[in-house]
Amino acid sequence: MKVKSFTHTDKDGVGCAILAKQVFQEKVDIEYCDYNNINEKVEAFYIGSEKNNYDRVFITDISVNEEVAHIIDYYKDKKYYPEIVLLDHHKTAEFLNKYDWCKVVEVINGGKTCGTSLFYNYLMDNDLLQNSRAWKWDGCSNLYSFVESVRKYDTWLWKTLYNEIEPKMWNDLLYIMGRENFVEKIMDIVGFQHAFEFNEFDLKLLEYKQREIDSYIDAKDKSIIVKEINGYQAGVVFAEKYSSELGNKLSKLHPELDFIVMINPSHSVSYRTIKNSIDLGLIAKIYGGGGHPQASGSQIDNNMRNKIIDLIFN
Repeated sequence: MKVKSFTHTDKDGVGCAILAKQVFQEKVDIEYCDYNNINEKVEAFYIGSEKNNYDRVFITDISVNEEVAHIIDYYKDKKYYPEIVLLDHHKTAEFLNKYDWCKVVEVINGGKTCGTSLFYNYLMDNDLLQNSRAWKWDGCSNLYSFVESVRKYDTWLWKTLYNEIEPKMWNDLLYIMGRENFVEKIMDIVGFQHAFEFNEFDLKLLEYKQREIDSYIDAKDKSIIVKEINGYQAGVVFAEKYSSELGNKLSKLHPELDFIVMINPSHSVSYRTIKNSIDLGLIAKIYGGGGHPQASGSQIDNNMRNKIIDLIFN
């Protein structure tokens, strides 16, 4: 069986890639996508000849728009087309639940879920994970620990409910090591019965990284700009990294603001709040993005970057 996986670029999307690699090993082709290119990539896959090389397609922790979903739905039952499953947990994608190949759900059994958890449950329910190397070693207890770490971080429950720092530390390690090295490390842990824990070198790296993060947040706090956005008072900063931690810390430091906007001119806009009265997913959707009520994002495309350059030099 040859498998194609479209997944998001963050820790949750990487978690889905790790699960796919555990189950399908060298037979899976992983393609990391963001909101600015997911529709283009999936549409090109379906209307081109590449799909003919695959038996199954997964789209995880990210969703396509209505137009691309319609294309997929038109082709999915035709002869020789690969089976497809989309699994996402972002509320702004719930409109896709009208398609039988999509499952978009934010809460399961009273608890917030994530893309990695949804994919893990799918693999278990379809008896796919039980044949993996991780299952043969220890019944996937290490793999499940990783899945829970992803869920706790992506939903921010590590901070708001569990008071556990480890999920955040694993996310930091992902960005220290880079995606490929991180995937290799987690595959090694879950595939060869190593304990799901940090080694001494990891802890040294993380200690240094936390000092860097604290200094970065302090500098960004000094540069915050207050602006009205869609009737709300927002704090705006230009920031290239640490969006989740930066946004949540600035929200706490500035309770007078409704939410925090972090602009990375080369890539994206991130929105964060600690207030329950605001749905940032809906705000991000206005600007071509999506996400959760307290954490969402939108993309900055080439056209917008060119406008920024024109504003600076004109």
